[in-house]
Amino acid sequence: MTSEDENNSDGNSASSVDAPFSILYHDTATDFQIERHTQSTSPPLFRVVAGDPVTLALAYAASDSEASEAIGGARIRVPFICSAHDRRPGGNWRGELSGYEGRLCRRSNLSIMLSTPPPDMRDTSHYPIPSTGGILSDPVVVHRGPYDEYDTVGEWPDLPVVSVTPGRLPRVRENGTMYLSRMEKLRMTEKISGALRICLYHDYDRVVVGDFGLGNGCRNPPEELAGIWRDLLLFDPDLRGQFVYVVFAFEDPGQSTTQCIWEEETRKRLRGAEGLTYGMPTQSTPSISNMPPAELSPVPSSAPTDMAIFQSIFDPNEIELVIQRRSHVVE
Repeated sequence: MTSEDENNSDGNSASSVDAPFSILYHDTATDFQIERHTQSTSPPLFRVVAGDPVTLALAYAASDSEASEAIGGARIRVPFICSAHDRRPGGNWRGELSGYEGRLCRRSNLSIMLSTPPPDMRDTSHYPIPSTGGILSDPVVVHRGPYDEYDTVGEWPDLPVVSVTPGRLPRVRENGTMYLSRMEKLRMTEKISGALRICLYHDYDRVVVGDFGLGNGCRNPPEELAGIWRDLLLFDPDLRGQFVYVVFAFEDPGQSTTQCIWEEETRKRLRGAEGLTYGMPTQSTPSISNMPPAELSPVPSSAPTDMAIFQSIFDPNEIELVIQRRSHVVE
């Protein structure tokens, strides 16, 4: 029996094995097969909320477990899909500049889990994470609260964490709403599909997602990114109908990746214009790369937030329209 089978043999958790380790899937499209647990093709319940993703995943799991156990059912666990650093566990998580994965490492055992392959593996490290791969860490034990205070948690809850590297800094069209390259969109689709497949392979039918692929460090176009999640969950043969709910949790509800894209595109144009002028910038003329956003003109200031875009894409009426349009095309 392989390490994957051993971890999957206890229903819906890899945490039945005492020794803490994580599992790397090199290619989530071919390393395992997804079984259908339902013939339903109904869409999951989509929630778009503000808050700390891990705190929310733990809260949803506790609420669902209480309801399940009240009728004699099992404990429910809700995985978190996390943007991963491709070269080392948690990236620079001990430093000040770290993303959500790094901050989660400070409040949990995630870094230890990511650093520990199964004992029967010949490889001593999961890194670098393959572009088509992902890591399941289960259980990740959370002993502190969110990063603003890192308060100690009384009881130490745990959850599964699926770590996948998002596409970073893709080429986009000038308005920031679409990928310029079809291949970059396809690669991002494969990454998202892979993360969801890992969840289903381990029998998790509900999931919380953070700002995967968003923010200034990744700058994927949020409208198309939301559309990728939606279309996979509604129409992919392996995924459709298999999830009870999917929660998109925005730690910073005011974040606007579109604004980040616009500002970067403006910097590029200004650099080009600067290169056409004679002479070098004087001390009184700051470098374009050091200009604060307020001085980058003309950059529109009305870019929608990522959360607002996801709320629009996953509005129940919009979901129904998308399903109806697809059914008409099939007919």
